[in-house]
Amino acid sequence: MVNKQHLSGVQAGQTYWNDSKHQNLMLWSDREDGLNDSKLVSVYDSQTEKYHKAFEVFLKHTDQKVNAKKQIDKLVKQIPNRRVFIDAGAGNGQITSWYSGKFEETKFNKTIAIEPNASLCDELRLTCPSCEVLPQKILQAQPKALGDLILCSHVFYYIERDEWLPNLQKLVSWLSDEGLLVVILQNQETDCMQMIAHFFGERYNISELKEQFCDHSSNDYQSDIELVAAHVTTEDFDSAYIIAEFMLNLIPIPEPPPLRRDLEQYIRKEFRHQDGGYRFSCHQDFLLIRKAVLGKVKIF
Repeated sequence: MVNKQHLSGVQAGQTYWNDSKHQNLMLWSDREDGLNDSKLVSVYDSQTEKYHKAFEVFLKHTDQKVNAKKQIDKLVKQIPNRRVFIDAGAGNGQITSWYSGKFEETKFNKTIAIEPNASLCDELRLTCPSCEVLPQKILQAQPKALGDLILCSHVFYYIERDEWLPNLQKLVSWLSDEGLLVVILQNQETDCMQMIAHFFGERYNISELKEQFCDHSSNDYQSDIELVAAHVTTEDFDSAYIIAEFMLNLIPIPEPPPLRRDLEQYIRKEFRHQDGGYRFSCHQDFLLIRKAVLGKVKIF
């Protein structure tokens, strides 16, 4: 288990870009002299059966994926040319497939998928057999065509904070003249991200990244952030727990993991709905960047 390199994100099969913390974590959770697994929040990666089962429970009880696809579809239809789609952090190709030929009205002529993990690349090639796969990280990748749509969905959690701006600048450098870059993260004020902040003290503010980028790009680009609302709604506690645990796995979990009972108490206190059941927000921020056009104003 030492070499695991993936943690769950909203996109199935996401790559964990820096695995040192995760390696330590998996070693710690396997220790026989520590707390046994039944007392700890589960830690799993996207190649495990537990991940896929939790992801299925999440999809069954949320409108996040549906709302995200609607938003991306709307953006795609506003792009003048649909020649090249670049998916940076493509994972197993689930989202990549939406725009590489599965739906004619949002299809791109060419798809380039960037995914540094070898096993996920194998899945990616099966899911999207016509796409060009670059088995590299963002900073090392060199796509041979500029992108009319560049998508980076729920990847920046796994990039060290001091590398956020270089990674964003690298993505922007691949834009065609009328292309659009879409970077997606959960909004930091959502119930799910507040839970992550409570247990780990971590916050992921895409607005700060936008401000950094604007400070370094003069007037060459236009940028905006759109909020795409989404919620998790369950009638039973067990489903709420599985999804909350799944959301904690959105980021690299430090060692030791939280106690299971602490997460249970948090869910009952923070997510219990007044009408019964459980409801918690998982809105997404869409950071949109495109080249500025001299003398014209583009509307996102």
